[in-house]
Amino acid sequence: MPYRRIAVLESWLTEYQASVSLGGLVRVVPLVGEEDTDIGLIVFPLGGGTTSVHIEPIRDGDSRWRVHFEPRDHEAIMSSSQVHTMAAELQMVARLCDFLEMKSAEHLARADG
Repeated sequence: MPYRRIAVLESWLTEYQASVSLGGLVRVVPLVGEEDTDIGLIVFPLGGGTTSVHIEPIRDGDSRWRVHFEPRDHEAIMSSSQVHTMAAELQMVARLCDFLEMKSAEHLARADG
C-alpha cells in the first residue's frame, strides 16, 4: 500500500501542517513488527504528552483511517481546562484523519484510473 510508505505519510503531514498548526509534536514513525520497514503510521501525543493516539489506514485498498488510543498505566485525572485542551486536540486528530482519508481516496482513484 504505497500511501502507507513513510515518505508519503511525511509529505502528507507536511502538506497538512502548511495550513494547520499541530504544535510540532505529530510525527510519522515506522510500524513495528512489519517485515517492510518503510511502512509507517502517524503518532499524535495528547494532553501534553501524557498519552498518544496513532492513526493508520484500516486495510489495504481502503481509504478510511482509524485512530488507536494507546493504553495508559494510570487513570487520567484532569481539570476542566485540561479536558478542553484534550477535546481540542481530539478535534485536530479527527481533522487530520479526514485529510488522510481524502488523500488516500485520491491516491486510490489515481491507481485505479
